Amino acid sequence: MNSTNPSRPSRRAVLAAAVGTTALPGGISTVRADHQKPVLRAAHITDVHITKDREAPQGVAALFKHMFSQKNWKPEVVLSTGDQVMAVDGQVTGAKAAEQITLWKEAVQACPVPIRACLGNHDVWDGVDPTHDIPAEKKGFRLMTEVLGMPAPYYSFDQNGWHFVVLNSVCNWPKYAYLSEEHFEWLKADLAKTQRPTVVLSHVPILSVTSQVYGDECRTKDNNNLIPGIWHHADCWAITEVFRKNPQVKLCLSGHMHTCDRCEYRGVWYICGGAASGAWWRGSEYGFPPCYGQLDLYADGTFSYKFVDYGWKARQWRGKELK
Repeated sequence: MNSTNPSRPSRRAVLAAAVGTTALPGGISTVRADHQKPVLRAAHITDVHITKDREAPQGVAALFKHMFSQKNWKPEVVLSTGDQVMAVDGQVTGAKAAEQITLWKEAVQACPVPIRACLGNHDVWDGVDPTHDIPAEKKGFRLMTEVLGMPAPYYSFDQNGWHFVVLNSVCNWPKYAYLSEEHFEWLKADLAKTQRPTVVLSHVPILSVTSQVYGDECRTKDNNNLIPGIWHHADCWAITEVFRKNPQVKLCLSGHMHTCDRCEYRGVWYICGGAASGAWWRGSEYGFPPCYGQLDLYADGTFSYKFVDYGWKARQWRGKELK
């Protein structure tokens, strides 16, 4: 697909020649019979990082336009796995946070179905210079939890015969990528209440291949690979033990890494969905273009997932790759 900007019809070819091609992984399907119809269709978006800069609002508009213009596939819900705004953490003031939130609210008006979201590490406001509209009491999780319409920083819900668990990978803020004891106990209790096939959402991957190949950044001087603790859940083994005891868990969706992968461990599939923003709206992230996922869920607990390049190309290319 060409760029959404018709004045640049040859940009894909130019960029491919200049900086290499971009590619997405193949699809995944655990569906046992081709004649089945999905009970739920969902779009998976992650790491939108909306900002007034870098043509991000136009990019998000292109994302939703592509998503809802498909002839044979339209989602009934959008699952967003964190970092909806560029960043409200760190030294971001209340005024700057409000600016990003306004952009997000304007952008999602183009989405005609509900958005179910989780918090990312850039969705936690540190409370710098509060304003009347962004008061100090909204510091931490409260601000973006309200903006995103989440009932709590972590929660679950049922839809069309499936159960969805929405984790808070940043619950120990400012440290993150592991669950607090309270959150972990909640996860076990929540899964014990249902036998419905289950999808788990988290911002940071619970398990991931891409955390080992994020550029060459895991490689140490003595040629070992050392994965940073914030690149996938440090408590991954404990969480997968909970899943082993709850075989209704079928799929885990995440983001954070801005790159795409899928892996299976003990009967559960783990998908890192890249980023709607690619390299923060500046091109591809290590060869992965701005993208989203098309997810079909079936009554028997099977699913299919497809990574989709929605055709957005950055005006100023700063994508990462091996030089």
